[in-house]
Amino acid sequence: MISEKTLKRIRDRQGNFRWGDDYVPAICAVPGEAPKTSRICRLNSRKLGRTLHLLSIPERVFTQLALFNPAVFEIHEQKMLHPVPHVHPLHGHPFALGLSLSPLVGTLAAAKDIGMDHAKVVIETPYGERQWSAYPYLGDLLIYLREPGTAPYALNWNIKLSKFDFMEKRRSAVKSLEARRKDRERAELRLHLEETYYASAGIRTVNLSLDDIDPIVVANLDQIFGLHDRPLSLDQNLLEDFSHQLQEDFNIGRPPALAAITYGNKWGHRDQFIARIYQDIWTRSLPVDLFQYIQIDQPLGQARCEVIEHYRHFFSEAAL
Repeated sequence: MISEKTLKRIRDRQGNFRWGDDYVPAICAVPGEAPKTSRICRLNSRKLGRTLHLLSIPERVFTQLALFNPAVFEIHEQKMLHPVPHVHPLHGHPFALGLSLSPLVGTLAAAKDIGMDHAKVVIETPYGERQWSAYPYLGDLLIYLREPGTAPYALNWNIKLSKFDFMEKRRSAVKSLEARRKDRERAELRLHLEETYYASAGIRTVNLSLDDIDPIVVANLDQIFGLHDRPLSLDQNLLEDFSHQLQEDFNIGRPPALAAITYGNKWGHRDQFIARIYQDIWTRSLPVDLFQYIQIDQPLGQARCEVIEHYRHFFSEAAL
């Protein structure tokens, strides 16, 4: 809800963010902050070393996909779009030292360019006066990538449940033809605003919905993500020996659960050996086909097409 209180919270969290600070999203996935209609989710990421706050199932799905990409080194969820000109999101990051980075134009200027009325809220000044202030818009996921030997770049992921949700706000609500027309116009302008804002800094916006990703991939990533960062207390040499056995079994089409049972019977902690199976899939030590459902009591299929390669157009700096 737009209010002076939420404006202050967003500014306090993100107005002066610098690389090296702990990133705090503009909205946390907790009751009282997240919209009542949202499906909040918090993901613990070993790669990022923090908890990500997500407000919908599609956001969770695409965050897990992004984290599965080795080139992704940071994600900023619920990112504030600055109303006034601001430095490039990569400004100050060690990977970006020496790069010439274009600044962001600011959403006030972007809104003016496209003929959109910017969101605003009444605030009280330190002198007790009441005045209008621009209210910041928020993006879903800003992801940061760096391929080996190349410069880093950022991508803005705009996430919806369905591709049709990009075309109309409150699409499922019962409304008149005039209200539908206005909601479609608002959706188009809001989308154009975000694209214009990020394009000013050379950042591509990618519009993604669950229509764009295979549901089997979604299920598999969710399954392996749940165990990808589980701490294992077993001896490291024993775990490496187990992983070697998994690789041999994978190559001959033997179900990985059999090795977990054998090692569990001998060493105990069968649950840790099972977790190791999923961790080896996550790290690609086992190049499993994620377009087939993962069932560890069955032989795992060899990857015919690596998932990130299949969805490379989601991650490319320029449109393919």
